[in-house]
Parts: sequence; C-alpha cells; structure tokens
Amino acid sequence: MKIVAVKNRTPEQTGRLLEIWEDAVRATHLFLSEDEIQKMKAYVPQALQSVACLFEARDDADSIAAFMGIADGTLEMLFVAPSARGRGFGKRLLQYGVERCGVRRLTVNEQNPQAIGFYQHMGFAVYKRTPLDEQGNPYPLLYMRLPENNPRNTPALQTERLLLRRFTEQDTEALFRLLHDREVNRFLPWCPVQTLAEARLFYTERYASVYAEPRGYAYAVCLKTDGVPIGYINVAMEEPHDLGYALRKEFWRRGILTEAGKAVVEQVKKDGLPYITATHDRNNPGSGGVMQNIGMKYQYSYTEQWQPKNILVTFRLYQLNLDGCESRVCRKYWEASSVRFIEPNV
Repeated sequence: MKIVAVKNRTPEQTGRLLEIWEDAVRATHLFLSEDEIQKMKAYVPQALQSVACLFEARDDADSIAAFMGIADGTLEMLFVAPSARGRGFGKRLLQYGVERCGVRRLTVNEQNPQAIGFYQHMGFAVYKRTPLDEQGNPYPLLYMRLPENNPRNTPALQTERLLLRRFTEQDTEALFRLLHDREVNRFLPWCPVQTLAEARLFYTERYASVYAEPRGYAYAVCLKTDGVPIGYINVAMEEPHDLGYALRKEFWRRGILTEAGKAVVEQVKKDGLPYITATHDRNNPGSGGVMQNIGMKYQYSYTEQWQPKNILVTFRLYQLNLDGCESRVCRKYWEASSVRFIEPNV
C-alpha cells in the first residue's frame, strides 16, 4: 500500500475516482435514492478538481483503492472502493491526513453509521448536528473533530502554501533527508546525521521531548500539497527564546521560511511570549534576510567557539520585541563573548 498526492488531475484519473465514489456511495449511503445519487454525481468531478489536496491510496498492484480530499484542516472527502474495504486503506489515508496534513475536522451523514463508527474509532468526536445537509436535504449531518492534545504546545498553523505541524515518528525519513545534507547543515548547530537511526534519535530528543512539555513551539514545515516535512522552525521556551529554522535546499529562495516565520511569530505573540531572538553566522546572510523579513532587528555581533563543530564563528543577533518594550535587548551573548561589536549598515 502506498499513498500518493494527486498533482495532475487528468480527466481519466478523475473518471476513475468518480467510479470509486459512486461504488462507495452505493455501498454505504443506503438512504439515498437513485435520482439523488445521480444529482450528486454531477458535482463530483468539479469537487475533485477544486479540492486543495487530493491523495490516493494504491494497492500492491498499483491500482487506486481509495482517495481523500483535504482543505484547510478539514477532511472534505474519503471514499474506499467496496472491493478494498476492510483492508486498512481508509485508516491509513486518514492517519496520513491527520499526521501530515493537519486534518482536525470532518462532516458525516448521520444515516451512515459505519462511517461514524470508523471516525469515532479514529478519535473524532461529534460537536455539532444539523437536521439538513449542505444542499438543504433532510439528511442530518454530524460535525466531528479531534480533541486538542495540548493547544499550547505546537498548535497546527496554516498559511497560503504551508502546513506547520508537529513532527511524528513517521517523519523519520523526511528528517533524515533534511539533516543528512551537508550543504543544508553547514550553518546548523549540529553535525549531519548519517543514518535513519540517528534521525529517529534526533526526533526523540529534540521533538518528542518538547511535545511532552506543557508548552512549546517545534514545527515541521510542510507544503500543503503533500504534508511531508521539508524543513523545521522552532522557538525555545527558555530565554532568550531563540528562533531556529532550516529548509531543504531545493526549496531555498521561495520565501518559504519567511512565510512560516511570520505565522509562528503571530502565534507566539498571541500566546504572550514577550520577545524572540535569533542568531546567524555572518557568512550566511540569507538567514539574516529571513530574520529581517519577519520583522526582527539587528542588535549586535559577537564571536564564539561554536559547538559541537568546534569552529570560531562570528554571529549576528537579531531580536523582535512582541510586548511593546522596544528598549529591551538580549545581553546574554554580548556578556558571554570577549569579542563583541556593532556592525554599521546591517
């Protein structure tokens, strides 16, 4: 079984998904008349073309067994071919949507008890009921959502292009791809990982441990199109609330970290964090550009024998005060370094 994002929605592919939709509806929506099924069917191709994210689950013969559509954290559609039911396709798709695409909400017909039981088994709970469906027909809808694990620790965020969410153990390969690249890791505060086991340990020590705390901000940066991490962005809870980030090099110079950074800044400000800081190697001015783009201001420079790489680095410190105290400047690195100075025209 594999899950793939549908990027080129051809008429042939839409036709195959329409067949699965119709077969699944006939098998599960027994309350619908033939006329009603045909009326609904006329709108399905447009829905398949317009839904923000579309995924297929394929079997070992590479045939489409199920599909789902997602938009803004809502599961818009999930249909499994009758011949594939009971084989875990729906479960795997929904898990993928929750873990990688930030699915938190869905709507289901009250007269479809099998679907309701499935979603309840997957952790969703009803929070609202309407007596009519969205077309005004007398088919009650149940609105379901996942309970928030801890809304003050890495709450899922969305931007125009991105989903910011927690890392999971299923992201080990994506973490490895990011952390193994020597060019990406040149300016990161750790050495490149060499194995999947090291990437898994990195997740456990630097992400799972954060998620166990009452509050934190440790995000996987994902494109909405597939929900796979292409980078990370974090803010430390301990002072001086350091902002750190990295991105796979094939996504550089697209404004992705600026977009992610602005969303995270908005969140930590809303949550009452008084300020954030960030530092970058003077030889990495692109990182300073991200800091400037999200509103941070240069404060000073200093040198440090940087660990664990044990190299002498000149850092620039940026800061953004979020509580209106514009005179605040983090002095931690200034006081710790014997070589500190303010560069003109930075």
